[in-house]
Amino acid sequence: MLISIVLQKIQGKIRLFKKNQFSLHWHSFVYFILFLLAVMSGLLLILFSTGGFSVGYKECHIFLRNELEHIAGDVSQEFGTLSVEGVALAEHLAEEIERRLKADGVSPSELKNHPHLLEPILSESADRLLTALKKNKSSGVFLILDATVNPALPTSKNSRAGLFLKNMEPNVINLTSPAIRFLRGSVAIARKMHLNLLPQWQMEFQVTPGDFFFTTIKAATGSDLPLSRLYYWNPCSALASNCEKAMLLCVPLITSDGTVIGICGFEVSAMLFKLKNSPNNSTYIRAFTMFAPLHRDVLDASKAMYAGNYSAIPLQNGGILSIMAPAKGISNYVASADGSIYSGLHQKISLYPKNAAFSRNEWALAVLIPNQDVRANIRQQNQYFLALLFALFIFSIGTALLISRKSVAPVIGALEMVKERKVSDHMKTNIQEIDDLIAFLATQDAAANGLAGPEKDPTESSALFNAFVKNIKTLSPAERAVFNLYMEGYTAQEIAKILCLSINTIKTHNKRIYTKLNVSSRKELLVYVKMMQEKDGKPD
Repeated sequence: MLISIVLQKIQGKIRLFKKNQFSLHWHSFVYFILFLLAVMSGLLLILFSTGGFSVGYKECHIFLRNELEHIAGDVSQEFGTLSVEGVALAEHLAEEIERRLKADGVSPSELKNHPHLLEPILSESADRLLTALKKNKSSGVFLILDATVNPALPTSKNSRAGLFLKNMEPNVINLTSPAIRFLRGSVAIARKMHLNLLPQWQMEFQVTPGDFFFTTIKAATGSDLPLSRLYYWNPCSALASNCEKAMLLCVPLITSDGTVIGICGFEVSAMLFKLKNSPNNSTYIRAFTMFAPLHRDVLDASKAMYAGNYSAIPLQNGGILSIMAPAKGISNYVASADGSIYSGLHQKISLYPKNAAFSRNEWALAVLIPNQDVRANIRQQNQYFLALLFALFIFSIGTALLISRKSVAPVIGALEMVKERKVSDHMKTNIQEIDDLIAFLATQDAAANGLAGPEKDPTESSALFNAFVKNIKTLSPAERAVFNLYMEGYTAQEIAKILCLSINTIKTHNKRIYTKLNVSSRKELLVYVKMMQEKDGKPD
């Protein structure tokens, strides 16, 4: 309402301005507004040049950097610890299995030909697997032997005997009392360990060429590398169609003669990763973490682990994320499937030591936010900032209006008194030029009143004139000489020539004459001089 009233007044004054009828008050107001606009323009220029409107990007960059640093540190430490524990587990299991085979008079390379030994071997290994699962922060532990219980079956080529124990509460909080379930292996072993079977339970593992099992076996066979450089982190995938996705640490079981008899390792489920590595969602609700294989400038989103409240299913189905050049410290990641853009930062995570069998497989952890969320947050911050500037501008307009009205009020009041012919009643305005003008007009009114005729009070109309005539006697000889020349109609320049004085000396005499005769200017002096001439009176 206030803004509309002000705008209406401004429009009305603009119309008057076009007609050359712009008032003194609005002249003053317009000058204030122009000054205010200049100040505001300078302020906006400073804000733009110093990056005041890009504060949102800086805050976003700080948020991403802080989240990336602590999450990447946790992931690197956790996966590194599991890698070390997995290698130690493989060494112990390989020794125990080799010892059992030696006791039975069977060489490790002949394990496939003695399927009746598989269940006893797995049963003896179950306790060690269970201990390793309880000790480490993983969602599961497994052992897969390169043999099958029933080689005569048509599917035996892709079937492998083993054990898989699942921790159903892998969120660290309940690790003191984990809920262990049985996913793969003999039912007799599950019964012996008092473990319940999961609905996804199967007797053996189903493997296919090129999967985590064969990849690990192939890399370890005939290799001279130590066991600590032969493990393999399988990217996020499902063990079977009805199982949740997870990353698998696969460590080969190598006997003393170099025979690879199987693999073992730990599982890190997608749920466990999410529970432990979600970013802070207080500022950006849809911020999420992605841990994915890195191929040059591409993140393989289809094999990544995710954490956060934002559902990254479109990314999982989309395939890859292309990493674009960073802008303002933040990189953009473009999904190949739908072209959606994510803003964030990423950092490489070393899952393997140098010169390891899979050291060329690079991984990166990224903290990402949908690009539209970042822009919306920055836009909201800038809108709030601009709203404050606009409020300051409106307040300044009101202040300018008030100050301009107050500053010109004495002038306008004086002019109104002049129009009403009441200059003698006007109070001092403390503005020298206006007070001089009022005094001059008051003197003229007094002179006019003195010549108005018998209807005027002679005493009141001639009081100022009589005082003027009386005060002439107080002038010094030099001042009286100057005054007499004024009486004869000479100007200041002419008087200076006549008396052979400088113009500055004449001005000094003028000031003293004005003071002694109680006049404020030369014009007022000449008014009294004229009155004296009209009365044919000359001072003695």
